Amino acid sequence: MPAENSGTFRYWRDPVFLISVAVYALNRFCVKPHLHHYSPLFHGHLDDILTTPVALPIYLLVYRWIGLRPDDLPPRSWEIGLHVAVWIVFFEWFGPLILHVGVYDPMDDWSIAGGAVVAWALWQRGWLTQAARAKSTPAS
Repeated sequence: MPAENSGTFRYWRDPVFLISVAVYALNRFCVKPHLHHYSPLFHGHLDDILTTPVALPIYLLVYRWIGLRPDDLPPRSWEIGLHVAVWIVFFEWFGPLILHVGVYDPMDDWSIAGGAVVAWALWQRGWLTQAARAKSTPAS
């Protein structure tokens, strides 16, 4: 997928990462403490949605430093998919069944996957907008 691999990824300086960390911190330190009733979104699913945009850039930067990632291109779909699969297995199966930490909630799987899809689309926005422009431009 050569079109997917355009641009330079800025890892911890990436806008998607920085905004996601800010949303997480705002939720963690400002929203959750002031909610008087349990909210599934703010107490659980928002953290799951932010898993990929917050964690993946750090993982990819470490992979780059140790030579497992050959370039600084935006995250590829297979990189995102592989990490999402590992996180879902760990957080939703290994943690609850083996470590006895947490409980399995299928909505968590959808939240992690949904956050990954949105993050992928934002990281690939360069080629997505180029593809849309190419479709709308009449052929000569």
